[in-house]
Amino acid sequence: MSIVSLLLNCSTKERIEAFNLLISHPDTEPIFESKVSAIVEKVLLTSELKPIKRIAELETVTGLNDFADFEDDEREPNIPEKIEALKEEIQNIEYKAHVSPTITLEPTSKTEVRASLLVSELKDSGKDHLTSHEIIHFLKSKLPDNCKVNEKIQNIRKVKQDVLRAASQMYPNVFLSKKKTGHKEVRLILSS
Repeated sequence: MSIVSLLLNCSTKERIEAFNLLISHPDTEPIFESKVSAIVEKVLLTSELKPIKRIAELETVTGLNDFADFEDDEREPNIPEKIEALKEEIQNIEYKAHVSPTITLEPTSKTEVRASLLVSELKDSGKDHLTSHEIIHFLKSKLPDNCKVNEKIQNIRKVKQDVLRAASQMYPNVFLSKKKTGHKEVRLILSS
């Protein structure tokens, strides 16, 4: 802010006094500076923007004033106190052991055995997915005799659905995807 704009924001009487003082005593700058500083203080105190109050609030929040040193349970913690609290929280974090995605569950039911063998077939095939027809063909003809889906089962789609659900739950790198076109068949996909 320039001296001219400061003088414009004060009363006419103060402006005349400052001008007369400057004209009559050009070598008395300290007197003029004290007058200007008094004018600046008045402008800061009477401003609608309330800069003094805002500066005090910023000092409190940033921890720069001495008033924050007093213990007051009702005040909000300042930024340095919040940083210290976060440091303590970070230091007190308990680390959990990382679970490896390669660990798989041992199959306990016939459906889980079928799912395990289906995922092995997918990995051995070198393809990234098996179509619905390939899955049904696998369930009917490529499984061992004790797990093979025989002709007596009336709802092969339900068996396929159960096997696919078990495979996606047992193996984290396998998921199901429905085709967006055609018959919208569900495929078994191997992620890399």
